[in-house]
Amino acid sequence: MKTNRKGLALLLCVLFVLFVIAVPALAGEQATILGTVTASYQIVTEDQQVYDVAENEKGDEVVELIDRKVKVIGTVEEKNDVKVITVTSYEVIEE
Repeated sequence: MKTNRKGLALLLCVLFVLFVIAVPALAGEQATILGTVTASYQIVTEDQQVYDVAENEKGDEVVELIDRKVKVIGTVEEKNDVKVITVTSYEVIEE
């Protein structure tokens, strides 16, 4: 009986570790981007990469910084050939 409990505990630990690893991978790629916020709720980098800003608390704050240069950290997903960043943190870059 104790062997079954140890086996079950080990199985649950393995599943938990796989879950912790898999969820961020499924959510998208973590990235840091540097660019200018546009009035179209986007960030455009110096090499003209365009990222739509996903709606969340931090993203809503970023899109209010129109024409400002920002450094944004977040998760990037590509949907229908459009890059979308879900902002987790940001800072305004003073020039």
